[in-house]
Amino acid sequence: MAYIPKPNSCTMWPYDYKKADHHPDIKGDLMIEKSLLQALISKSEDPVKISIAGWRQKINGKDCVYVQVSEPYVKPKEPEVPDEDVPF
Repeated sequence: MAYIPKPNSCTMWPYDYKKADHHPDIKGDLMIEKSLLQALISKSEDPVKISIAGWRQKINGKDCVYVQVSEPYVKPKEPEVPDEDVPF
């Protein structure tokens, strides 16, 4: 059965046709949903920042790296406490 990647992910497989140093070691196709791509473009400046995470896995007995993409983490802003509410 053929492996079908999940949306917003990629699986990097060993590149079996490597003949020279400038050829890649691993290769894969990144599948990004249009909605995520549009959100990334609308919320970012140029260049667009994308968060990625990867896990080494074995799929169908073959070593690979599973990669997941998402919007970058943005730390929530702490609410400001007005000076007048401080009891001293």
